Amino acid sequence: MQKKTQTEKKFTLAVENHQKGNTEVAKNIYKEILKIDSKHSRSYNNLGIIFQKNGKLEKAKSYYEKAIESNPNFADAYNNFGAVIKEIGGEKKIIKEIKKAKNYFEKAIVLNPKSANAHNNLGTTYHHFRDYLKAKSCYEKAIEIKPNFASAYNNLGAAFEKLREYSKAKQCCKKAIKLNPNYTEAYWNLYSFTSNIDEALLILKKLHKIDSSHVEAKLMISALEGFKGKYKNTFTDPKILKHPLARSIEWVFSLPKLPKIYFNRWNFFDSIVSLTDKTRPFYEFGVWDGISFEYLIKTFRKGYGFDTFTGLPETWHNVPKGAFSTLGVIPKIPGGEFISGEFEKTLPEFFSKKKPLASLINFDADLYSSTLCALNNTINIIDDKSILIFDEFITNEHWEEDEFKALNEFCEKFNLKYEVLAVSFLSKQTAVKINK
Repeated sequence: MQKKTQTEKKFTLAVENHQKGNTEVAKNIYKEILKIDSKHSRSYNNLGIIFQKNGKLEKAKSYYEKAIESNPNFADAYNNFGAVIKEIGGEKKIIKEIKKAKNYFEKAIVLNPKSANAHNNLGTTYHHFRDYLKAKSCYEKAIEIKPNFASAYNNLGAAFEKLREYSKAKQCCKKAIKLNPNYTEAYWNLYSFTSNIDEALLILKKLHKIDSSHVEAKLMISALEGFKGKYKNTFTDPKILKHPLARSIEWVFSLPKLPKIYFNRWNFFDSIVSLTDKTRPFYEFGVWDGISFEYLIKTFRKGYGFDTFTGLPETWHNVPKGAFSTLGVIPKIPGGEFISGEFEKTLPEFFSKKKPLASLINFDADLYSSTLCALNNTINIIDDKSILIFDEFITNEHWEEDEFKALNEFCEKFNLKYEVLAVSFLSKQTAVKINK
C-alpha cells in the first residue's frame, strides 16, 4: 500500500511537470516509477507521448506496446499506439500500417466507447481509404462526445469537401477556427473552399499572421498576388526555392499565357467540363475506386476507364507497387466501359480499332511510364476540341519526373505544342489543350 501511494505521488508530480512542458523532468520521474513498479502502464503511455512529440516514433511505439502489455484494457494506449504506427508508416508502408492502426483505434473504442480521440483517429483511417461516409460518421461521433473538439471539426470539413458538400465543409472549418483561433491547418483547409483569389488571399494572410514560418502560405500569397498582376519572386532561402510548390509556381508564371486558377478538385472539374464537347465520350486512365469517373459520367453520355484495379504496376517514388488497389474489383457505373490490365498490354489492342474523339481525357495514372503509354496510345482520339486533365501534374515532390515529363516527351515525339488552360495548386491538377 505504501509502495502504491509513493508511486501515485510520483506519478502526479510527473504529470504536473508534463503538463507544464517540463518534459525532461517528467520523463525522469516516469522512469523512476517504472523502477519501482515495472507494470505501471500509465507511465509507459506517457513516456510514449513524450517520445512521439519529439519525433522518436519507434521509441514511442515500444512504450505504448509496454503500456498495453501491462494493461490489456488500456484504451488510450491502444489509441496512441494506432496513431504512432500510422505516423511511422510513411508513404512506403502506409497501407499496411494504416490498416494496423485502424485495428488499434477500433480496439480502443471497444474498451472505451467515449474516447473522442479514438473516434477521430478512426475517421482518419477511413478517410485515407476514401470511405468518406464512414470517416464523416466517426468525426461526428467524436464531436458528439467532445463538442469543443477543433481537430474533429477540421477533419469533418475535409470529409464534407470530399463528399462535395462545400457549405458544410466551410462551416466545419470556421467552427474549428472559432474553437482554436490559432489552428493553421483549419485556415489552410478553409482556403481550399474559396471560389476567388481575394477570398483566398484574405484567409492565407490570416494564416501567415498566426504562423509566419508557414512556407506553403507564403508561397501561395506570392502566387495569388501574381495572378492579380503583381508577381515577384522575392524568396532567397534555398529551401523555399526548392520546395515543390515554389517550383510549380515558377513553372506556371513562365508560361506564355497565365492559366485560370482553382482551389479544389471539384470546382476545377466543373470549370473544365463546361468547356468540353459533351456529345463526345470521355476517357480516364487510372480509375481506382471510380470517384472521379462517376462524377464525370454525369455530364457525358459515355466513358472509358482504364486501370489494373490491382494497384500501381511499379513503385512510384515512395509509394509502393500495388498501392491504390481495389483488389481486382471493377466499379459498376452506368455508361462506363472499363478495360482492366496494365496499359502496355491493353491499350494497343483497344486503340487498334478506331475510337470516338475525346471530349476530355483524365490522366490519373500517377506514373511517368503509364502516363506516357496512355498519351502515346490516345494520339488518334485527340483533336483541337479535346481537353486533357492531369491529376498529379504539379506540387508533388518529384512532379517534374512524372506526368509533366510524360506530356512534354509526348509533345516532342509528335511535334505538338500544348496550352495550359487551368491549374489547381492544392489538388495538383492541370488542364491543357493540344495544338496539332
